Amino acid sequence: MNTLHKAQKTLILYVIVGLIGPLLTGCSHSKPTATPATPMSDTKAAVLVQVTPARVGPIEQTTIVTGVLTALNDVTVGAKAAGKLVALYYREGDSVKAGQVVAQQDTSDLQAQLDQQLANLQAAIARLDQAKVEYHSALTNLQLTQSQTQHAIAQAQAALNAAKEQAKIVEEGARSEDREQARQKMLAAKAAYDQARSDLQRYESLYRQNAISAQQLDQAQTAADQAQANYIAAQQAYDEIQAGNRPEEIKSAQYNVEQAEQALQTALANRDQIKLRQEDVKNAQAAIQTAQAQVDQAKAAVAYARQQLEDTTITSPISGVVAARLAEPGEQLAAGKSVLEIVSLENIYFDAQLPESQFEKVHIGQPVTVTVDALPGKTFQGRVSKLFPVASAQARSFTVRISLPNDSHQLRPQMFARGTIVLDVHPHAVLVPYLSVLNPADGMGTVFVVENNVAHQRKVQLGFVTPDKIEIRSGVSAGEAVVTQGQTQLQDGMKVQIESPNTSSSNPE
Repeated sequence: MNTLHKAQKTLILYVIVGLIGPLLTGCSHSKPTATPATPMSDTKAAVLVQVTPARVGPIEQTTIVTGVLTALNDVTVGAKAAGKLVALYYREGDSVKAGQVVAQQDTSDLQAQLDQQLANLQAAIARLDQAKVEYHSALTNLQLTQSQTQHAIAQAQAALNAAKEQAKIVEEGARSEDREQARQKMLAAKAAYDQARSDLQRYESLYRQNAISAQQLDQAQTAADQAQANYIAAQQAYDEIQAGNRPEEIKSAQYNVEQAEQALQTALANRDQIKLRQEDVKNAQAAIQTAQAQVDQAKAAVAYARQQLEDTTITSPISGVVAARLAEPGEQLAAGKSVLEIVSLENIYFDAQLPESQFEKVHIGQPVTVTVDALPGKTFQGRVSKLFPVASAQARSFTVRISLPNDSHQLRPQMFARGTIVLDVHPHAVLVPYLSVLNPADGMGTVFVVENNVAHQRKVQLGFVTPDKIEIRSGVSAGEAVVTQGQTQLQDGMKVQIESPNTSSSNPE
């Protein structure tokens, strides 16, 4: 509106000068030139105007938002634990990389603590190894005791069974077949004895006849004696079987059974040793669990001590530039004390206020053209990255966040920025220059259209407005000549004379 009023005032001044000029020039002549009398409508001079045809083209509805640039990643690094700061490697303006060491605290006490915890861990591991050895020994003893006990029980049971069987035989005596076998042996021995005695008698007769030698007679005598002995032994054996076992033999067999039963009871009693060995195994397993818990506890203590030591080395979590140095070497830092402020210049943003009437027209991802006062003549392309969901109760506006890539690092935090957000686009709008519309207000305005060198006043409905052009929704058609200079002197139906523009400033491009 200010631009329009300024242009209108300039144009009025130009017209006044144009009208006064000829009068002053006319006063310098001694005699005025006579002109024939004409009707009033014919004597009225045509107004000089410039026109521009209304055209069809695109026009954008935009809104301008402002804010102060802020780094997306702005961190303050400091000490996790209390300790003396021995080195701080960077100052304001220095560049750092993510993970780079920026400061160092004293490590002597924490290193000693870590060494102590490592020693405790080794001792716990040794106890665990010893517990495992004792467990394997207890398991071996259990297996050996089980094997020996089972073998002893089996042997004792077998001996008892054998003793009972033998006692039964002794008590019952020989079987009938054994008696018959003994009798047959006795009869065979008697037959052999009778034969040997007959042979001896015959050999004695032959010896008296000098038919055989004395040696042959001796052999016959020996054979007869042996046959007699065999017969006597077989007869005694047969007599013993017939008579049965003696009481002392039966008692001896019963005693053997009793001894075998006692041996079995002793072997069975040794099964308690298995239970003892099983308890030893359980105790050894419990000892392993205890030792393992001690190892785990020692590992945790080592990890904690190592982390405490590592925390004395302060690193940068981001790549960026040191914005502030907040401590100096030699200081005793408390836990959480800051030492450096680091900002990343890769991504910059600013938060601006958006009227609630435009909230529905702005969406995440919309492009934003940004200018910065500190960098005149340069534009940067950003995007809407966030829309805050709650409006301000005082201003009835929403906060919109605009993110900017900053690969060149020209943008810095705290710079003042303006962003132009395209809310809507009419690609085929009827466009006229902004200065051609008189009294634009509440979506309405006035323009003059020239037809056959006559100016016609039109009421128009306005659409989107930019600093150099206005969309005409109704009242003017594309191609019609719209007055862009001299319109403030016009009334509906006045004659005009179209002059060529000196510049293209009135073009609605």
